Amino acid sequence: MQEKTEVNGIQPLRALGMMTNKSVVVKLKAGRVLSGTLRFIDQCMNIVLDEAEELDARTNQVIVRYGKVLIRGNQVLYVSVRNELE
Repeated sequence: MQEKTEVNGIQPLRALGMMTNKSVVVKLKAGRVLSGTLRFIDQCMNIVLDEAEELDARTNQVIVRYGKVLIRGNQVLYVSVRNELE
């Protein structure tokens, strides 16, 4: 029997889907931090970001601008909504 994991009544993938077209920060297992506009996320957590930028993890300064990127879900540590006040 498959157990459904919910946070505040919302399933995690559904919550991530609600972040589509919002500015997000994605931390990868390799330690890199990317920010951009979330355009797509699937059930494997493969992610498409527009206007993607790699950020310095300590200073949040832009290191490289990539444009559109595809991130494999198995490389994602976490995804969060970007704080617009930064």
